[in-house]
Amino acid sequence: MKNKTLFVGLIAATCSGFMMSCGGSGEDELQNVVVADTAQTNVQPEQPAVEYAVPTPNELFEIIKIQGGEQRVGLVNPLDNRSKYVETKSKALNFGVYSADLAYMSCFGIGTEFLMYFKAIEEIGTELGIEGAFDEELMGRIENNEGDTDSLFAISNESYYDSYLYLEENDKGVELCLIMAGGYIESLYIVCSLVDKYKEGDPVIEKIGDQKLVLENLLDFILQYSDDPSVSEVMDDLISLSEVFETSMEFEESGTSIDKGENNMLVLSGGGSYKMTKNSLEKITAKAKELRENITK
Repeated sequence: MKNKTLFVGLIAATCSGFMMSCGGSGEDELQNVVVADTAQTNVQPEQPAVEYAVPTPNELFEIIKIQGGEQRVGLVNPLDNRSKYVETKSKALNFGVYSADLAYMSCFGIGTEFLMYFKAIEEIGTELGIEGAFDEELMGRIENNEGDTDSLFAISNESYYDSYLYLEENDKGVELCLIMAGGYIESLYIVCSLVDKYKEGDPVIEKIGDQKLVLENLLDFILQYSDDPSVSEVMDDLISLSEVFETSMEFEESGTSIDKGENNMLVLSGGGSYKMTKNSLEKITAKAKELRENITK
């Protein structure tokens, strides 16, 4: 897997964290502190901001599989829908959807349609003017590794990164926003669909709750391109999903402690976290399904 990661800033003004400044002198004193809703946050002096990674669909599904998620057929967007996507907005969104589908199929060993889905992504990419993101040898590699789920998973992850880098380097921020939004919604929809019923402490359900922070990061990135009408519309949809996360999950407060970790880095622990409940799982699942249907119909 390539060691490239998309970094975007963390949205402020939410219950997920707060920032405070500390004055004074000395090597161990804090300049900026961010307390997030994660178990631990590493803080280094003279570091003005903390950046968080938005995981690719491949990374999310890999985590879900490790935590006990089991494959389920019939969740991906049918290729028959491909002909419906004629506008740039729907093409870009469903480029992201099909990319997430590709990641899911390769991660969980559903590889019989991998080549057809990849061809659909390549075709949509050409129509969006990002054909340069696809290496000429890539299709041959897929054909040579058909049936090898590990290789196909690596290829799908690589193609996702290459598409992102091409879009970024060629000033196609609008298309990038839409692709990322489509991939996020499809990934969330699939993961929610892998859960049969609520069970407290289920690691897959907890990972669904973690997508709240991922969504905040995604919104922060998309905000840069919100002047575009299509991006603005998608941003409104994502904000409505963010509100579902915010209102349905339960916030549990906990004490905050500061300790020294490795390399004398200061580590902030606690402060509280959001907890998934049966109600929040149902609400988030329903909203993810609604948004996904609006994109793929």
